[in-house]
Amino acid sequence: MFVALTGRPGVGKSTVFMKVIQELSTLGYKIYGFYCPEVRESGKRIGFKIIDLHSGEYGWLALDLLKARQMGYEIHGKRIGRYIVIESEAERIGVSALSKALDEKSVLGIDEIGPMELSINRLRLEIIRALKDAMKSIVVVHRNLNDVEIADVFKRKGFELISITEANRGYIHREIVKKFI
Repeated sequence: MFVALTGRPGVGKSTVFMKVIQELSTLGYKIYGFYCPEVRESGKRIGFKIIDLHSGEYGWLALDLLKARQMGYEIHGKRIGRYIVIESEAERIGVSALSKALDEKSVLGIDEIGPMELSINRLRLEIIRALKDAMKSIVVVHRNLNDVEIADVFKRKGFELISITEANRGYIHREIVKKFI
């Protein structure tokens, strides 16, 4: 089973993803991969972490320019909007998270495959490799994803694209879990 979640920003893709991951984990599936939650300070988004789904190890995927300066990061890296990609940390966590052993009870989870993650060449290549090798996957994809190689993998593996909306976000996770068991 291969599932890709998409939808507009803020609709609940990550919430659905985490509910599916938690339920599959409860059912005995080994989850590997990563997720990238936003981080806020005083109600303002300052960046995104990258967290290994299996180990919980984390680092920064991206920080806004001011916060990156305050934290002592080099600010000459890749920029996506107002964020600077913290390539060394994102690569360290992301590549490691995607290289876990694969077996029939393993599920690859990635939240999300988007511009920040794909701007890091080594991480992009590891995402493509993991997507090709995985026996089961659930991923969140940026609604404007236009990576030809990833689209090709999705097509060859038969990924089911599910659009998350306000109407289905409350129950769709249960339907997705059923597809895996």
